[in-house]
Amino acid sequence: MTGLIFSQSAIFHLQQLSSSFFRKNGVRYRISLEDGILTLLQKSAASTETDIRKNYDAFVLELNSRQIQALSDKGVRLRLPTQSAVSWLQKVG
Repeated sequence: MTGLIFSQSAIFHLQQLSSSFFRKNGVRYRISLEDGILTLLQKSAASTETDIRKNYDAFVLELNSRQIQALSDKGVRLRLPTQSAVSWLQKVG
């Protein structure tokens, strides 16, 4: 896979993740660039902030197996969504 391709809902959650990461940390990653996406995902996976974790989990839940494999091939280790995030997303989604 040469580039990362995400669904519209995954892109929405990625934008939400980027916004919450910027609000909490003051660092903006350009999600229009692949390197920005990869760095944002790596930093977000390690975050302890609730908003960042919820948005990260929402994004990861939108990914299919090919997308997860493509991110893994690019060196991104995805954290599995927490159970509380899954139940929260089921309520709002």
